[in-house]
Amino acid sequence: MDTVTHTLVGTLLAKTRLGGAGPLAPLALVAAANFPDFENFVLAFYDKPTNMIHHRSVTHAVLGLAIQIPLFTWLMHRLNCWIIRRRARTAVADAPGAAPAVGDAPIPRASAPPSARLMLAGIALAMLSHPLLDWLNTYGIRPWLPLDGTWYHGDIAFIIDPYIWLLLLGGTALAGARTRAGTAALAVLAALLTLVVVFSAGLTPPALLPIWLGALAFIAVGRWKGTFGRRHPHVVAGVAATLVLVHVAGLYAAGRTAERISRPVLTAALEPGEPLLARTLNPQPGDPLAWEIVAETPTAILRHTVRLGRPPTGVVRLARRLDDPLVQRIADSRAGQAWRIFARHPFAAVALRADGQTVYLLDARYGVFPPREFAALVIDVPAAAVPNRPPVAGRSEPDAPSGSAPG
Repeated sequence: MDTVTHTLVGTLLAKTRLGGAGPLAPLALVAAANFPDFENFVLAFYDKPTNMIHHRSVTHAVLGLAIQIPLFTWLMHRLNCWIIRRRARTAVADAPGAAPAVGDAPIPRASAPPSARLMLAGIALAMLSHPLLDWLNTYGIRPWLPLDGTWYHGDIAFIIDPYIWLLLLGGTALAGARTRAGTAALAVLAALLTLVVVFSAGLTPPALLPIWLGALAFIAVGRWKGTFGRRHPHVVAGVAATLVLVHVAGLYAAGRTAERISRPVLTAALEPGEPLLARTLNPQPGDPLAWEIVAETPTAILRHTVRLGRPPTGVVRLARRLDDPLVQRIADSRAGQAWRIFARHPFAAVALRADGQTVYLLDARYGVFPPREFAALVIDVPAAAVPNRPPVAGRSEPDAPSGSAPG
């Protein structure tokens, strides 16, 4: 999922008892909820094939989490102890008539740090939520790295889900004490997310914007007037988390209903004796009722859309071209091997140029053309390197139909 979702999970956890594990606990929970993505800071210095192989890799896997959670907990607990000890010494030094603190002077009992177990529980919960949320979408995770690189995909939620944003933002805003700084931060975040919703209006259903604005108004009034969340922050946070689970369960049910509707449509589009190898359910942004189905046969990619309550669209069929000698040669290169590891529904397209050809290595779950930057490799091949193909005058577009790119 997106960084905003992971961050809001951390802020919601910080409104519970877990946020009282020390002065740095709220910050630690937000950082832990995003921590597996620290790999992106390293991958930013590497090329696209390296990113394809190592994004959502061992930092999102069981082994990586088993290392990250105790190490990050130890670091944050030590920092908490240092901050509390320093505050205690400052308080003693500032007290009227107090003698200077020497060495490891005893800390007042009221300033003693809480048990590291509370910090461990919070960081573990926040960090484990990250791969679980990432599993929900079509990108998926590889939980058994480095022993097994198999991808697992939930095919449940789009990578950005405004309804999850609303629920987590509402829980964060309504639970616990209100401060001016917190209200200002939430207002800025709500404004930025509203801009995202407004500018994505062409990709989302018309009902999303009024739902979004109405929910934000409810949250704002609740934060201004409401008192229940101040007295019972754990209840509000628990209700918000429960509603997120209910929403995800609803998405799962909607997606599996769309899959059942799609089966006879895809079956009718198959050639005689053609097997169906794999299928992906692509949730659409902001619309729990709309799903794009991507299916794969040995030689073709099949795509069509199912919107619950309406007849499914016809199937678009395009050749995978994986048997093309030029595509095969590029697929055996380092970049091609990275693409084969990454792509869930690999297929290729070739464009003719006056001085050679351009080969597109694509993944059908992310659309056709124009190719998604992070999910496609574009390789220009000079005419002299094209096997058994003379140069062609002019230029043609890739030989695949155009289409929108789902998330």
